Amino acid sequence: MNSGGDVLARGAKSAQFAAGGSELSEFETDIAVGREGIEEKYGISFAELGQYIGRREAGERISLEPVANRQEVGSDLIVIDKRSTFMGQDTKVDAVAVAPKKYPDKTYGPFNPILDRILIKRCTENENMELLKDGSVKNKKTGLIIAAKYRQHSNIGVVLAAGKFVILGGQRIPMEEVVRVGDRVTYGDYNSEVFTMSEERVKSLCDAVQFNYFEDEDGLRVVRVQDVRGVEPPITAEDPLFVVCAECAQEVKPEVSDE
Repeated sequence: MNSGGDVLARGAKSAQFAAGGSELSEFETDIAVGREGIEEKYGISFAELGQYIGRREAGERISLEPVANRQEVGSDLIVIDKRSTFMGQDTKVDAVAVAPKKYPDKTYGPFNPILDRILIKRCTENENMELLKDGSVKNKKTGLIIAAKYRQHSNIGVVLAAGKFVILGGQRIPMEEVVRVGDRVTYGDYNSEVFTMSEERVKSLCDAVQFNYFEDEDGLRVVRVQDVRGVEPPITAEDPLFVVCAECAQEVKPEVSDE
């Protein structure tokens, strides 16, 4: 904190010197050390804080109690909101006049990303994993939770829609040669965009790829195909791998002895 001598050295006409043995108030100390959150602590605005700093640098002693302390002592505080409303003093807003329709309302098809973007709905790797709202994953059997920040490069989702092509090495490659609608992909989440869509439209996209819909507010992502780490195409009953996977999924029943 600048002393009275410092104030005079800067050319001020007068300065106030603290009496011997006096201590700085809590507010003055916070200003001196430049603590963060001073505005919230004392219930003042940023502009008011600047004024207090100027008064203190001029040598004036300031004592201001934190907001919590004021509430504890039961002081009667009156808060006046001087901010003007968006429409001025009158908050009544009239609806926009709608002209008579000249053309009938059009119906639009399903959403399709453009260029090298794909629309992904987050999902879990298997039924034993549970997706949490913040993007974390919980193991239902062990209760272990993998935080979202540790899954930035291993997010899993199902492709609901895809663009037409991707440019790789200066060549235009059709999107279906890289990833197809209905594939399950592992992708990086650093550059993904949260995409908002009505629940009905999301359900229709899930039905198109026969994916069981579940509610997830931030579950839709628009991702560039370059951020996809790997692709898992769905296995159908006509696929030769379906028989192999079905045999692997069968449980081996233990033999029951006659004893």
